[in-house]
Amino acid sequence: MPETVKRIYEEGHYIANHGYSHSYSKIYTSPQTVLDEYNQCNEAVKNAINVQEYNSHLFRFPGGLIGGKYATIKSEAKELLSQNDILQVDWNALSGDAETTKPTVEYELNRIQGTVTNKNSVVILLHDAQAKIATADALPQIIAWLRENGYEFKNFYEIIK
Repeated sequence: MPETVKRIYEEGHYIANHGYSHSYSKIYTSPQTVLDEYNQCNEAVKNAINVQEYNSHLFRFPGGLIGGKYATIKSEAKELLSQNDILQVDWNALSGDAETTKPTVEYELNRIQGTVTNKNSVVILLHDAQAKIATADALPQIIAWLRENGYEFKNFYEIIK
């Protein structure tokens, strides 16, 4: 959806990289295939926003960095990404929208409240998909609750300068 990516970029949002295919068996064949996946996504973003020098320098591993079937390759890939000036970030709080097929707004708000507690810096795992309507509906309440509890929202442009 290049038009959407371009609009998001032009509105000042940070376009990070989560890979191109989200196909674990393809991505996690080797550390090099993780880097290839990053590069393929980066090229698509460059073309969508028409900024050929764009590079997010930021990757979030599909499925998360820690553990799982591909833990060794992920660990090796993290080092390869670092050698290529690519940072990695992972979520440390959950909305719960991936834990059930039809989460409710209340469920997601409760999961966030339970997983954010006592953290100074938070990256919340949220999904944007047709089956995740509650996530979009919950966002105003999530944002309000986070602000009420002293959290500030920052763009990665501010964080990784």
